[in-house]
Amino acid sequence: MFTFKSRDEARRKAVEDPADFAALFGSRWPPYSRTELAALPKVIRRGMVTPDEPYSRHCTRRLTRILHALQHRMARYGKTQTWAMTAPNGQKILFPINDFGSIEFKKMVDEYDQFYEWTLIEFVAARLGFGDVFVDVGANVGYISAFAATTGASVFAMEIQRDLIPLIEQTATINGFDQMRAMHVGASTRSGMSMIQRMEATPGNRLDDQTVQASREDPRSVIDDFVPMMALDDLFLAPHLLPRVVKIDVEGHEIGVLEGARRIIAAGRTTFVVEFHPHLIGIYRRRADELLAPFDRDRWSIFQLTDDGLRPLANMTEVRPDTRDPNPKLVFEPRPS
Repeated sequence: MFTFKSRDEARRKAVEDPADFAALFGSRWPPYSRTELAALPKVIRRGMVTPDEPYSRHCTRRLTRILHALQHRMARYGKTQTWAMTAPNGQKILFPINDFGSIEFKKMVDEYDQFYEWTLIEFVAARLGFGDVFVDVGANVGYISAFAATTGASVFAMEIQRDLIPLIEQTATINGFDQMRAMHVGASTRSGMSMIQRMEATPGNRLDDQTVQASREDPRSVIDDFVPMMALDDLFLAPHLLPRVVKIDVEGHEIGVLEGARRIIAAGRTTFVVEFHPHLIGIYRRRADELLAPFDRDRWSIFQLTDDGLRPLANMTEVRPDTRDPNPKLVFEPRPS
C-alpha cells in the first residue's frame, strides 16, 4: 500500500493530492515523536473510507499499544531519584541515581565540578542534528548518549555491562529521548561472543578478550556473563544508519572496534572520537600506532581533542598526556571531497 521511499517523498505527494491517503499516512510514518504517534490513529480514522474496516482497526490498535508501552516505561522509571546536567543547547537532562553503577558514575562527575567530559560533549553536540545517527560504543550509564540525544539525533548506546542497560533506558525514558536506544552488545573486529566477569558495573570494566576466542569458554560458568559482539560494519553500514559520529570508549579495545568498522571508514562520512587507553591496549596485544592504520592520511584528518580545541597529529608519538585526562581523545574526521 505504501510505496514511498521516505516521508519527504510522501509529503510532496500529499501536497499534490490531499485525497491520497497513502501519501498522507506515509508523510507521517514512521512517527518521530510521541506527539506524532498519538495523532496517527486520528489520521487513520479520517483517511479510511470505512473507519471500522479490519486494516484500520489493526493499525489503530497497534499504534495505541506502542503509545501505552511508552507510557508504561515512564510509570516504571519516572519515580527514580535523579541528578541533573544542562546540555550545550540549554536543555536540562536528568540522570537516574539509584544503584551502585549510577552512584559511582555520579561521584566521578562530581570530581570534575560538573564539567566531566565537557569538551567531548561540546564536540559531539556541535556535529549532530536532527536525522543524524550517533553511535556510542561503551556508553556506560548513557552520559554522552544523553547529551547527543538533545540534538535530535538518533542514538544507539552500546554497552557490555548488563546492569547498566536499565540505567540507559531510564535516562532515555525520563527525558523523553525516544530515539535513544540501549543495546546490550559490544563492538569488535568481527561478530561473535565474548565474556565479561560478573561484578558490580564500573566505568572501567572491560571484556576478557577482543575476539570470540575468550579466555574461558565454558557456558556453565557462573562467574561470567556472555556478551554478544558485533562489527560496526554489520550494524550500521546501511545508508539510513550510517553514523554521523561514532564515540568509542572501550578500555583498550579501541583498535578492534575500528577494525570492525573498515567499510564505514571507507565510506568517508563518519567522524570517529576514540578514547585512547595507552596503558590498556597491550592487554589486547595491540600497539598504539595501529590506531591510525585504518585511516588513509589523504582522506582523513587526525587530531587530539583538547580543552583548547583540535590539535593536529602526524603520528601517535605526538599525543600529549593530560594530567586532567589520562586517556587522550583522538578525532578522525573525513576530509572534504
